[in-house]
Amino acid sequence: MPTLYIQEQGAHVHKRDEQVVITKGGQTLQEIPLRKIDQVVLMGRGVQLSTALLVTLLERGIPVMLTNQRGSRHYATLSAGPSRFGALRLAQMQRMGDEAWARELARAIVLAKLRNQRQLLRASGWASAPSATTQIGATEAGAQGAATIEILRGYEGAGAAAYFGAWRATFQERWGFQGRAFYPPPDPINALLSFGYTLLLHDLLNAVQFVGLDPYLGCFHVIEAGRPSLALDLMEEFRPLIVDRLVVELLGSGGLRRDQFERPSQRPDAIYLDSSGRALMVARYEAAMGSSVRLANGERTALRRVLLLQVQAVARVVRGEQASYRGFTPE
Repeated sequence: MPTLYIQEQGAHVHKRDEQVVITKGGQTLQEIPLRKIDQVVLMGRGVQLSTALLVTLLERGIPVMLTNQRGSRHYATLSAGPSRFGALRLAQMQRMGDEAWARELARAIVLAKLRNQRQLLRASGWASAPSATTQIGATEAGAQGAATIEILRGYEGAGAAAYFGAWRATFQERWGFQGRAFYPPPDPINALLSFGYTLLLHDLLNAVQFVGLDPYLGCFHVIEAGRPSLALDLMEEFRPLIVDRLVVELLGSGGLRRDQFERPSQRPDAIYLDSSGRALMVARYEAAMGSSVRLANGERTALRRVLLLQVQAVARVVRGEQASYRGFTPE
């Protein structure tokens, strides 16, 4: 269990010897050995964590993330201080301020995302896939020569339009999917995608902070207060590879029921996964992240470790130890 997600409102999480113990109303819900946990995600304001456990987690380098109950909003990540990474973060700041350098990092990320989108469409068997794949190929060619990050964003957006256009042609009739939309998600597929992207963001925030980079100082997403731009940048290449593929598999297998979505009375325009739907999505996401993929050197490793390897590659490029960054596409 690399990531421990706790969404039971009213639950209390504390430490007993080398165990993380989750209780509610005097009843023990779960006990997990500390050695099996890489990060903890508290979902909702009704989940309480003891100070003793929090200190233990931080001392062991296990970050604690706070989200809202539906997992659609990331509030904060608690981790040990990054003081030993001062030189790396100074270099990162200098690199990100170099427009040409930042553009090339952003280009590598966007190209990997477009390749992974085409790969998913080719494997889908959808009637609309060939046309969309051709369009994405054209945007990939344009992105190769984009002179500015703003132009690069335009090609990424054109690729997304073609990509989710294929999704719309496939899922509009049955699931009401009109295209990618969020804040709030208006249909079940957008609810799945948004929740899955939040889970992926948790893992990338963890990897970025573990390596020592500043998650708020990126190259492709605009830098704004409270926005983890670098983590969002690196998430782009993994969206189709992990979350989108998982959503397609869930919809294709019938593993998700319509009654596992809810429309809150205070937000009638929004649709979210209910607690059972979130639990299913978390379980399937964790299984996917533990699955094995092949690297360019022939090595096989867990998909979650690939995230860390990619962040480490960015750090090497920042330090000048590696000439350029290459986004991840499975062999």
